[in-house]
Amino acid sequence: MTGRESFQALKISRRIAVIALSLAGLAGFGSRSARSQESAQVRIQLDQQSLNAIPGDERTGLEGKEDTSAAAEDLKKRSPPGKAIPIIYLIVGVLSIPSVWAAIQEMLRRHEYGGVVIDARTIPANIHHDPSVQADLVMVIHADGSTETVRSTLATEDFLKAILISHGG
Repeated sequence: MTGRESFQALKISRRIAVIALSLAGLAGFGSRSARSQESAQVRIQLDQQSLNAIPGDERTGLEGKEDTSAAAEDLKKRSPPGKAIPIIYLIVGVLSIPSVWAAIQEMLRRHEYGGVVIDARTIPANIHHDPSVQADLVMVIHADGSTETVRSTLATEDFLKAILISHGG
């Protein structure tokens, strides 16, 4: 290889290296911003549709199993006639606040299961449907045992964040 050829090869290699480093930096920036989202340790009882609201990449670190408890069986009985009997899951792990919020929003759409309860007395916080709570309500049981009920239209991701972050989850 002559000096000119090796200079051209070196020039191309530098160009490729600069492009590769730039792309790696952008990819790293994107993943850092996703990781820097606030997250919380939670325990959620939900059906398949609500589980689907959690992004696949966040599901990998979760412990999940079919919930066969009496409460889950009660929820199954509330499924509308003509629909397949749902599978109720119990999911435990760390999720980003936006993912928890997306799952809760989907839970709130499932009116047949009642309202959503966020019990912050436990670690991790326990989020589940409750047939005794009106379908369009979110009931929060704070760590001190006090309760707060909010219409689903007034509950926001910031509302959830305040509950879960102050909970220490």
